[in-house]
Amino acid sequence: MDNRHQSEREYIRYHGATSGEHLVAGIHGLAHGIIGGMTSIITSTVEGVKTEGGVGGFFSGLGKGLVGTVTKPVAGALDFASETAQTVRDMASLSNHRLGVQRVRKPRCCKGPQGLLPRHSATQAEGQEQLFRLTDNIHSEFFIAVEPIDSYCVLISSKVVYFLRPGEYVDREAIFLEVKYDDLYHCLVSKDHGKVYVQLTKKAESTSSGVAMPGPSHQKPMVHVKSESLAIKISQEINYAKSLYYEQQLMLPASENEDCLLLES
Repeated sequence: MDNRHQSEREYIRYHGATSGEHLVAGIHGLAHGIIGGMTSIITSTVEGVKTEGGVGGFFSGLGKGLVGTVTKPVAGALDFASETAQTVRDMASLSNHRLGVQRVRKPRCCKGPQGLLPRHSATQAEGQEQLFRLTDNIHSEFFIAVEPIDSYCVLISSKVVYFLRPGEYVDREAIFLEVKYDDLYHCLVSKDHGKVYVQLTKKAESTSSGVAMPGPSHQKPMVHVKSESLAIKISQEINYAKSLYYEQQLMLPASENEDCLLLES
């Protein structure tokens, strides 16, 4: 209720620009609040008599002064705390800028195959970053698993299986085999002349009449894997990701689901 005191307080608060000036402004604000509280009764009473006059102005100014005795020191303490916090923030930001602080680890995968938050894994974080590079940061296709092999890498997403050539930077040119789940019939482990392969059997193509033929086709690309246990693991992960994909196809988006659940009275 003291416009003059409030104007002086705002001037002190917004006068500081650097971290050192913020601290000085906080100290000045605290001192201004304490002094204002100590002199509030006298200054407010005199101001009330001058502006309003008579007994009414006297008691009005006295009431404002009594209130200001408590509120002005509290406001000064809050200003001091606010300006001190701003000083700490400015110094921390300046220190981080000077030190050149960089990320310690890559961003974690925030969505696991079951929709839960998985434990951080450096390998999965690297695989997620590779997927974002391949899809130009399209988040509708999310990461499921990655299996680095000696001569290549298997990257499994929610829509596609990518087989990538090794390299420090992954882009579309690194893909030597790409199979979408819409085209995949099943994935299994195959053996030939003592070597183990991951076989991705594609679906049969549509006939000339446009009718889709159920079952596998003759297109069965195979990728060599160094061990049978790893081939089984990759095959299980691909089939699991494929089942998740078709499960998502049967689910309605949230907005459509809400519209369809409205019952007629």
